[in-house]
Amino acid sequence: MVKERIGDFVKFQKTEVINRPETIFGRKEKSDKKFSDSSGNSVNKLIPVASLILAVLITLSIGLFLYEGINHLNNGTPGSVTILEEPELLDALRNAQDRGVLLAMHGWAHEDYSTLTPLQIKENIEKGKYVFEKAGIVPVAFILPEEPIHGTIDASLKREIESNGIPTELPVLETDGTYRNEYTWNWREMESLEDSRYQEASEQIREDNPTTILLHAQDWNPYTKQFITDYLSSTNERNVTIRVDDVEVNTRPEMVSDMAQLTQYESVGQVAFAVIPAGAGKGDNPAIGNININRIMGVYFWFFIITSLLPLSFFATWKLLSKWHKNRKQNRYLLEDGRDPKDPNTKGPILVSVISPAYNEEKSIGKCLQSILNQDYKGKMEVIAVNDGSSDRTAEIISKYPVKLLDLKVNGGKANALNKAIEIAKGDILIFTDSDSYMAPNAVSSLVKCLNENEEAQMVAGNVFIHDNRGKKGIMKYFQMIEYRTEQEIIRHLQGLSGSILVCPGPLTAVRRKVCDVISFSNETIVEDADFTIKALKNSIKIIQEPEAIVYTDAPETVKGWYKQRKRWWYGNLQLWRLHKKWAMKNPWMIFNYSGYITGICSIILIMSIPYLILQYDNIPMILMSGILCLAFSIMLYIIYIGPLFATDKRLLLMLIPYVLIYATIKVVVISSLFLCYLTGKGVKVKFGAKSFVVR
Repeated sequence: MVKERIGDFVKFQKTEVINRPETIFGRKEKSDKKFSDSSGNSVNKLIPVASLILAVLITLSIGLFLYEGINHLNNGTPGSVTILEEPELLDALRNAQDRGVLLAMHGWAHEDYSTLTPLQIKENIEKGKYVFEKAGIVPVAFILPEEPIHGTIDASLKREIESNGIPTELPVLETDGTYRNEYTWNWREMESLEDSRYQEASEQIREDNPTTILLHAQDWNPYTKQFITDYLSSTNERNVTIRVDDVEVNTRPEMVSDMAQLTQYESVGQVAFAVIPAGAGKGDNPAIGNININRIMGVYFWFFIITSLLPLSFFATWKLLSKWHKNRKQNRYLLEDGRDPKDPNTKGPILVSVISPAYNEEKSIGKCLQSILNQDYKGKMEVIAVNDGSSDRTAEIISKYPVKLLDLKVNGGKANALNKAIEIAKGDILIFTDSDSYMAPNAVSSLVKCLNENEEAQMVAGNVFIHDNRGKKGIMKYFQMIEYRTEQEIIRHLQGLSGSILVCPGPLTAVRRKVCDVISFSNETIVEDADFTIKALKNSIKIIQEPEAIVYTDAPETVKGWYKQRKRWWYGNLQLWRLHKKWAMKNPWMIFNYSGYITGICSIILIMSIPYLILQYDNIPMILMSGILCLAFSIMLYIIYIGPLFATDKRLLLMLIPYVLIYATIKVVVISSLFLCYLTGKGVKVKFGAKSFVVR
């Protein structure tokens, strides 16, 4: 026997059954009525701005740290590649030597010799000599990396190097040795002879008329060549020395051959290449056409930093500052007897109508209704359960509980069921819940209290969490538990600060009765709760969140069930964008949501192209190691930001790493595929209630 409901509103006598024929509710939306938030935003408007500034600074700092760290790793790993592994480069160097070009050793891997011990210096020189000997190249000198042409070498370091049987200077010609170090530095970025640097350097070299010129191999391009050959053709000097530093494993053979042709000018006394025997760890500096792959990788890096780390930093900082602001400003006023004047039980009876639509929910409707009847709310409460044309025992089970049964004989959809229930509801406050969810005992009282405390608010979103039945859970359920918690406590929390929550969830939402006089649920989209919420926002209705009002819902435990649910949600969001586009383009949260579909597509394209780009490198293991280290650092940052939400649940804390690696990737793939279906007009097939249809 069902126990009687103890309360001021109803004691169980018998179940009231209201039979309704199938009708599709079509109340015209009264969009000319507006609600306004007269009290303004209670949260300091400077907090989001300050949070954004801090987030940009944090993101740039971390991004630059990672970027420089990865480059340092790639450039600072000696010995991974040598010029012996580049046969075409060796041929070009040997041909240059035959043309009279002097070849010098430029360190082992361009290291700083002032920091090396005598033993390390000896080992590096011996390794360099070995590579030169194997390559058939005779080193005429040892040129210290980053040492000026006529710079003063520390005497002890000079002796230490020369003790290994190699001079530290090129052969001296009969000239005054004048030079300017250096005219073409960083010309690798130059794109036109009209570049101001080109014009300034041309004037300067004519004025200097140098007999020694320093170049760097990475700066050799058509503009550098034009600059040097113009000078060599016009100067009256003879015995000009051209020194080219940093010829290494990534230098293109045709570039070496081109530079070697400088020996043909009568003004030239000698051309010397300072060759780095060992690779710089990148393996090479490949290009696709004229596009440098390292630049492409740099663009990829900053794309992921900006689209992933920046929003995360912004939201985490915003929440932290808003929490600090709230704690600092919070001031509660109590009555003389110690009661809170905004407590839901101090304002007299408020009739609350709890509405739960159900379609074929015989397994869960009983638990849902029992949780409603077990609420600790002391005011008046009516419960309306809508059987939306179920073909199972849903109506029979509802009839056993002390609630109103609205029995629709034909399934008309959730929006229709809700509208029909609203028509007969008598409450000052309407609370909607799903029949596959169950509320915490204080959910109703928390929602009513929240509306009492915030008289300017018209709607309140509850907190939805995944039901933890303490049983065996699959990995998908753990992932969704993390997702729900993150969504509720960060995104929805921040939206609630400005009264602009985008989705009041079906499992638990409270609205004042007058809201439903202006707005009705609609079948225009497959996400009726989000559509109802956006229509409310368009009518200037303030919507906030009550974190103490908690409802637990079931989550799909298989990938197939999850995909079916998310297909409806995420494609429904695209419907909302199209339906409310003019308003959405002015709402930052809607823009942020829609941009997620665009960045998702871009991410998939970038990720799919990365393997091809990596294969262009010679030193693939080092590139992969750099990527893994970057990914590991990013995951660590994510855990630092999000981890505190799961500090009391070690199971979920441990699942954060696979959540980022696996679940986030699956989400991006699904979202991107749905977006393509939306853009192409193909649409998707969904099953909603008793109906299956294609949504475009």
